[in-house]
Amino acid sequence: MFINSLKTKLIVFYLLLVIFVAFIKVISLHYIQLPQLYALEASSDEKDISRIKMAFTSKSKEYGVINYDNAVWDDTYHFINNQNTEFTDSNFVTDTYKSLGINGINIYDKQAKTVWRQAWDLDNFSPLTFPPFDSPSAFVTKHILVSEEQISTNNNKPVSRVGFTFLNDKIILFAATSIFQANLTGSTNGTMLFWRFFDEEVLTNLQQRAGIDFTIELVQPSLKNTVKLTSKNVFINKSYRTKKGEIYDVIPLVTGNGGIKFTYKAPIRQFSTSWLNQSTITSSMLFLLTLFMLFIFFHYFIIRPILRADKMVTAIVKHNDHSIRFSSKRKDELGTLFNLIDRLLDGVESKEQQLISHNIRLQHISQTDSLTKIPNRRAFDTHMKKILNTSSLGLNVSMMICDVDYFKKYNDSYGHAKGDEALYLIAQALRKNLHEETDFVARYGGEEFVVVLKNTNEDNAIAVANNLINIIADLKIPHIKSDIHDSVTISIGIHTFVLAGQQQYMPFFERADEALYQAKEQGRNRAIAKD
Repeated sequence: MFINSLKTKLIVFYLLLVIFVAFIKVISLHYIQLPQLYALEASSDEKDISRIKMAFTSKSKEYGVINYDNAVWDDTYHFINNQNTEFTDSNFVTDTYKSLGINGINIYDKQAKTVWRQAWDLDNFSPLTFPPFDSPSAFVTKHILVSEEQISTNNNKPVSRVGFTFLNDKIILFAATSIFQANLTGSTNGTMLFWRFFDEEVLTNLQQRAGIDFTIELVQPSLKNTVKLTSKNVFINKSYRTKKGEIYDVIPLVTGNGGIKFTYKAPIRQFSTSWLNQSTITSSMLFLLTLFMLFIFFHYFIIRPILRADKMVTAIVKHNDHSIRFSSKRKDELGTLFNLIDRLLDGVESKEQQLISHNIRLQHISQTDSLTKIPNRRAFDTHMKKILNTSSLGLNVSMMICDVDYFKKYNDSYGHAKGDEALYLIAQALRKNLHEETDFVARYGGEEFVVVLKNTNEDNAIAVANNLINIIADLKIPHIKSDIHDSVTISIGIHTFVLAGQQQYMPFFERADEALYQAKEQGRNRAIAKD
């Protein structure tokens, strides 16, 4: 009889509710919320690491292209035979080293013997020597210079080797290419080597390409396998943060020569990892306060249940909120009444939810491009209005307009079906290589896409744009009709502005469009920023 009293039932119910809520809160935090937050954090960190690695790769490939152009050249090929100093005196002046940003050029014959060499200190442009390249060791010959076996394996075509190495206590950026005639006939006549000391200027350039400030240190071969990505997180393995709040990885040097460890400060974690956090304490205190108030007014809620029901029904009618439920387990007349009201509200809410769900689907369809599956121009318009109206004043915002180069020729050559497929691949590549939390990409129309980067200045926007250009090029979508490349490329116009209460975004869009026009005028497949 005691357990059947209303007072006892309410006391037991609220005690159990306190325990249940606390249990659910802890379980949800440890097994649902924290793993998801760690996974998002790790995904963001992984993208930052990829941007740094891409910066190293693009820098070495850039040297490789320059080196190839000079090695596969008739004048270089004949110089091995005649050693006419007029060739080196006219082509490798000091301005050449300044413009190419290299310390030294070495030319070797097929036996890896030095035919000609010249190196300069880029700080004061005084001559210097570097024995590992001047008289190549077995390591340099095997891992840096190009051998005839490698050329034979490549069907007697030029072979290039680019990357980073460590010689004489210095990290070296190098590019070596087998020397051939320009028409690629005949056999190789030696190897041309371009090299540069890894100094502060190189590091600054890599930081700008990645858009991240990081430091480097050499990892010796004996320590290379001890570099581990550790995490304080016990719920997810793929975390890139150390216990000191740093993120690092290793760029491998030439085989057996160690690696370059890059390290940067991890972004501040935006969530608490402790279950006893402010949110938990606040919600618990509010719940206990509510329970205390219910005990104080216990008599009121027991004696006058009909008045309580009247107020709830009035609130439903006044606010048109059909989600309110009594959810009563009572077996008395009041329980029957509350259950009948709940059944009535279930029917009303079901119809209401169907209408809401239908409207949500229609809204999503209206703001999604059906071809590329990314936001469309209407979604872009909504996004920009939101930034102008809700973002903090003084925030840097960069807008980029991306245009597929010679896309009409692509459609004419491959057909519109292939053109649609190419647009889809490009759109998805852009989406996957941007931060969903701060960045936005949409198809503006035709072969044009627009990217919006919040909290991003012009330098970082240029770095992101160049990264996107490389990523699209790496898709290697064939384009035989392109005037500049054998695969699909994009051009990007950039404009960065500071939020200062503006109401319209089209002036910024037009500036980015002008920058895009300049990028096309300057040869396409590049990014241009315009103030």
